[in-house]
Amino acid sequence: MKNKPRTPPRRRLTQHPIISQAAKLRLQPRLRQALEKLRPSKPPVTAPRPDTNEASAPITVTLALRRQKDVPSTAPLAKLPPARRKHLDAEALREFGASKEDLEAVEAYVVRKGLDIERVFPAAGLVVVSGDPEKVAEAFMPPGAAGDFVEASVPPELAGRVRWIFGLDDRELSRPSAFMRSGKEPLPKTVAKDPYLKELLVPKGHVAPDVARFYGYPELKGEGQCVGLLQLGGAAIEEDLKQYFQALKLPYPEIVYVGENVRGRGRFNVEVTFDIALVGAVCPRARIAVYNSHDVSVNGILVALCMALFDEVNKPSVLSMSWSFPEIVGQGPTQLEADIFDELLALASWRGISVCMSSGDSGALTPIGYPDGRPTAVPAANFPASSPYVLACGGTTLQVKDGDIHSEVVWNSLTRPMLFLNTPNGDSAFPYPMATGGGISRFYERPLYQAKAHVPPLVDCYWFIGELQRVETFPGRGTPDVSASADWMTGYDFIFQGRWNTMGGTSAAAPMWAALLALVNEGLEANHGPGTRVGWLNPHLYRLVLEDGTKVCRPIHQGNNGGFQAHPERRWNPCTGLGSPDGKKLAAALGAWPVKAAQRRAAAGEVVAGRRTPARRKRA
Repeated sequence: MKNKPRTPPRRRLTQHPIISQAAKLRLQPRLRQALEKLRPSKPPVTAPRPDTNEASAPITVTLALRRQKDVPSTAPLAKLPPARRKHLDAEALREFGASKEDLEAVEAYVVRKGLDIERVFPAAGLVVVSGDPEKVAEAFMPPGAAGDFVEASVPPELAGRVRWIFGLDDRELSRPSAFMRSGKEPLPKTVAKDPYLKELLVPKGHVAPDVARFYGYPELKGEGQCVGLLQLGGAAIEEDLKQYFQALKLPYPEIVYVGENVRGRGRFNVEVTFDIALVGAVCPRARIAVYNSHDVSVNGILVALCMALFDEVNKPSVLSMSWSFPEIVGQGPTQLEADIFDELLALASWRGISVCMSSGDSGALTPIGYPDGRPTAVPAANFPASSPYVLACGGTTLQVKDGDIHSEVVWNSLTRPMLFLNTPNGDSAFPYPMATGGGISRFYERPLYQAKAHVPPLVDCYWFIGELQRVETFPGRGTPDVSASADWMTGYDFIFQGRWNTMGGTSAAAPMWAALLALVNEGLEANHGPGTRVGWLNPHLYRLVLEDGTKVCRPIHQGNNGGFQAHPERRWNPCTGLGSPDGKKLAAALGAWPVKAAQRRAAAGEVVAGRRTPARRKRA
């Protein structure tokens, strides 16, 4: 008897890969557990068991869609000083985003899979969705996917429409700077009586308005400006802020929370409170918009950035972020992720939004651990500060004498003998070895504005038992661009948990530069008309310093960050960039200082030409 012909198996619809295991992105533990549940016949996946509350929480991911048109070149902006630029509004940028058809196709698919659409950013080409881990895994993980690394795919109807999926991996961002009890607080007797211990352990901090005065910030208040703070995972402690501003005899600033002000881990709350304290003290008349995605990950940065860029209510003119992660395989971005971020930051330039970001607090070498537990350190720039559309902010150690700057050097505390506990009982701790971040990007080529900065190339070399196996170089973008006081031993006094503390880090330098640019924007609007703003500062700043010789920054000539050295003959260095600000000289060079007399009186609410101008706009 002849065998019956076999019925051909039903063809399964081909999934189109989006992320392969080659990207070396470790899968979120909760997604690994979800895969195990979806494939019970497979061997169990080894993964840490999350606690019950965390396991039941939804996972948020962001789908990056293709663009209808490429983001326009920023070359026209780079050629002009800020006051002469023509920026684009939100509607004009919409044509560079995702198409209506692509958005509808993606939204229909995620709804069909039982996921919730949280946010849609058409101009960014991003759709933010959330759902149970099992539903997320079923929607975006290919059949049979398992293991340590992310595999992601989409069905045929989304092929070509979706470029990348953020949020499937376990990368967490770092904001490691610690804070110490300020010298304003009573000292333990053992410290107070010992000059050596007092010098080593007691900070000599300053409040933010004094630091602004040391740097010569113009005597403005941020009238009519909005500074956006990108925050992750924490909340502002309003009781501490009220006490702080009362102590400084300043009005409580206008704060708008875009995203709930929900407390998270202790150090995250410190960051939000600290950034608001700095900006509010330097720009007491500015609105502060806090964009909090509550997700301490690459996806969290992406969402917070888009919340700010496309905010048509508060319309921030300056953004500041104190979070970063190193450009290291498996810890930092992939090339495509870096490209997607760069598109968004280019859109920020076209919108006239200045973006200030910290260059990191680990010096030139980022500590990492091999899977077998062995530690090492890798030279790396920090992302997203490494984007050429970001003003990357490094750090200095600022010494003051008789109310003026006495000296300023590269911030380097790599040898300071400190240890900080993560928990009160000392179950876990992190060492203090910190210094200003700086280095050469491996993702972004050296921009034209750094052509005369003498940026050294990125060098990758590998040795094996005394033999040089490989040497590669890359002409990458150098970071940072500028710097400001960051050493917490000479840093910023503020109030947290009802007590004075001193804090630093390059995450202090970023909001201090953001506050300066907000003041400059106030002066630009007064002198050149409403809507005039600094925007993308980098090209014009390098031109002012390296080509025109304008002394708008104070060069830092001494010190190192563990990998690069400042030098008197180099105007730019990979530790502190072009240097710390000379506020009034920068404002004058940009056309924002001195402020024209009539406009300055109007900004102060005084009588001008027989009528009174309101001192500030109504609160939202």
